[in-house]
Amino acid sequence: MPRVVVQVSDINNIDQALTSCNNLINEIPDAVVEVVFHQSAISAVVRGSNVEDRIRDLMKRGVIVIACRNSMRSRNISEDQLIDGVKIVNAGVAEIVRKQAEGWAYLKL
Repeated sequence: MPRVVVQVSDINNIDQALTSCNNLINEIPDAVVEVVFHQSAISAVVRGSNVEDRIRDLMKRGVIVIACRNSMRSRNISEDQLIDGVKIVNAGVAEIVRKQAEGWAYLKL
């Protein structure tokens, strides 16, 4: 079963990134997909964001959604502001490197 870690760092690419994640799941339904949101893209995983429903839909399809604590801190976002079910790691970049070291495929969207 393929394992893919997806890096989303630019808020301006959110729509395209979410569409690509859906396309990935459609084509490879048994893939394990983890999407790491950091830098300016961190605002996408805040409750009330304009893509909240799309992120919730991805999670319902089994996608693991990760928020970077460093990015949250730099933008004064607290844990209780995140969409329910979003997991937190201390450093998004470290999470991506760890997954790659474990053999996960890497996509930057």
